[in-house]
Amino acid sequence: MSTFRFDLNQEYSERLEADAAAKRMSIQEYIRYKLFGEVSIFSVDEVIKRIQSGDFENKEFTVPDAYTDEEWSQIDRGNAGVLGKNFYIHITEHPELGIRFVPDRTIKRRAVYTYKSTL
Repeated sequence: MSTFRFDLNQEYSERLEADAAAKRMSIQEYIRYKLFGEVSIFSVDEVIKRIQSGDFENKEFTVPDAYTDEEWSQIDRGNAGVLGKNFYIHITEHPELGIRFVPDRTIKRRAVYTYKSTL
């Protein structure tokens, strides 16, 4: 795998971070999205869509539960952590989604959530 490095001044760095956050993507995902139009299934929006359309109502779950075992095996540990963190931040900022963090509860060292439809 190739590694590319580039430098940004403060203004562009802040802009990149803000634009990635607005899309609920990591910076790496956002750069791929902007350069190649690549959209990953491992995004906050995708997790929310799967939860709201799946069988998660009134059940405890973790982010990987929104994916099949085969799909989840395709994400590396670092990106899984970034996805989990971004998901947590987004759902705590948007309680209207009906997804709630369950404090003091983990499953396999992962954060636990519940979902109650707002419809």
